[in-house]
Amino acid sequence: MKKIRQLVLLGCGVALLLSACQPTPSDGTLKVIFPLETTELAGGRSLRVTVTLADNDGQPVAGAIVQAELRAPDGHVFTTIPCAEAGQGRYLADYVTLPLRGAGGTWRVIARATWGDGKQAHGERAFKGLPSLSEKYRDLYGFWIDIPDLECRNKVHEFRDHVYEDGSGFVILEYHCIGASNILAEVDVHWQHADFPADGAAAIEFTQRLSPPMYHDPNVPNTNLIADRTTFQGRPAWRVTGQWRSTWASAGALRDGLIEWTVSECPGADWLWTIVVSTNEAAYLDYLYRIQETFECP
Repeated sequence: MKKIRQLVLLGCGVALLLSACQPTPSDGTLKVIFPLETTELAGGRSLRVTVTLADNDGQPVAGAIVQAELRAPDGHVFTTIPCAEAGQGRYLADYVTLPLRGAGGTWRVIARATWGDGKQAHGERAFKGLPSLSEKYRDLYGFWIDIPDLECRNKVHEFRDHVYEDGSGFVILEYHCIGASNILAEVDVHWQHADFPADGAAAIEFTQRLSPPMYHDPNVPNTNLIADRTTFQGRPAWRVTGQWRSTWASAGALRDGLIEWTVSECPGADWLWTIVVSTNEAAYLDYLYRIQETFECP
């Protein structure tokens, strides 16, 4: 009898557990329509979660409270964002930028909606995250630098890298805002076998030997060059500033701009490192400086 009672209790427990695991009945259909199942986003890129909500009769639901939870590949909740109503049962979240570190793997969007007198629905979607360009260049060349999206419309990103036979090289991180503004904003990282410049003249001479930024006219020398002894991230450095001329300036498509080289050594490294920032829009200098400050030695 005791054994039978134990079996009955065990059966009831299993039944309760199974009932608890059943999905909660839904009062409608909440679909995640972006990102798609085929979406692939690298770290540092942005996405805007978009969902649609309909009742069980297929009619769009207005006035719902909708939230989207974004779960990282390791399972933790990266962020939870509200989705604003956009009409016809459509709800949009604000843009979210994936992290530059650890974005590779399967991400999940879990959306939940409540409306009326306690009605609710939920929907899910998985998409693929890819390693960021920052991680790519770290794995290739050892250094780290943040490579975020440039905040402008009609933007074009161009990233190039080159390694010479002796192992020295450079990476170009160029952002181009196409349109009436035609803004160029660029950060370049160079590593060279060279001694730290002894004086300002040597610093200027060294920086002018480096490969120029992408849209700079190589046939027109940089002007107004000034070298100042300074520090970068607590290390001795040279900062060389000047003005550059665009390859498109003659056509009136792009303005000339400002350029700055920061030359420093990394502890224990054989290379002399130079970070170059250049832009034809002074308002973007602070943005470029923030990227420059994220540099991490190999």
